[in-house]
Amino acid sequence: MSKMEIGFIGLGRMGANMVNRMLESKKINVFVQNRSPDPVKKAVSKGAKGFAKIEDLISNLKQKRKIVWIMLPSGEVTEKAFQQVLKLLNKNDIIIDGANSNFHDSMRRHKEAEKKGINMLDVGVSGGIIAATKGYPMMIGGKKEVYKFCKPIFDSFGIKEGYDLVGEGGAGHYVKMIHNAIEYGMMQAIAEGFDLLENGRFKGLDLKHISHIWNHGTIVSSFLMQMVEQALSKDKNLKKLEPYVQDSGEGKWAATEALEKSVPFVRNSYALHARFISREKNSTAFRMLAAIRQEFGGHPVKEKKK
Repeated sequence: MSKMEIGFIGLGRMGANMVNRMLESKKINVFVQNRSPDPVKKAVSKGAKGFAKIEDLISNLKQKRKIVWIMLPSGEVTEKAFQQVLKLLNKNDIIIDGANSNFHDSMRRHKEAEKKGINMLDVGVSGGIIAATKGYPMMIGGKKEVYKFCKPIFDSFGIKEGYDLVGEGGAGHYVKMIHNAIEYGMMQAIAEGFDLLENGRFKGLDLKHISHIWNHGTIVSSFLMQMVEQALSKDKNLKKLEPYVQDSGEGKWAATEALEKSVPFVRNSYALHARFISREKNSTAFRMLAAIRQEFGGHPVKEKKK
């Protein structure tokens, strides 16, 4: 039985790691394209076939039903690639959008693709840095038949029990959006707790040691708490970090959706606004938020100037 082929556009940190896992599985023939050449060269050295242009990537796919995965930043960059790929594919081919796209855009793209007889899946990919070795969780939206056809690809780099079809077109990115909003609230609660530990009644508490204790059998033990312990191991009181916390689109989109649907979303909306406040206020909580995001997702932080 011949291996399934996939064309993969975008070799950023997450995209490159996903491609590596596909190649390591030895079950998928991977064709890659990226704007800058170095990531393509690295993928080729591991067994992928590399191309400088999207049109060359697609023309070299020999599988009767072509599959192209777009793994680019959400917004204009993904839209441009989607429109280009849409023009190059044929009826019954498949586009997979793995960016953290706004679900409204995903729903529209599903309809645009359908008009041309082209299928689509929208995939919310999670897992951060650790997924490169453990496997990627994925929330997938689209038709069941299309998902089943592409399942060998998801099997090649997904984490066991951590990916599946969650609903129709747009549902994948919708579920991922709410996942990230929940993440906002959980991180905010952790950050505020450590702020009180450092600035509360008992001075000189060992925050790293406390996080270690909490990571063993307590109700707050979690992946995020592990990231706290990891961050504190590198910088005992996070004094090297500026209390500046970035926000991604998903938090804003989820808060807007909750307003439109009249669904109470208090904790998560507060967590989003707290990130705005972080840009004006110095506190342990905001340094902790920045540190957690860096540990689990490799997100950039602002370090204090020496």
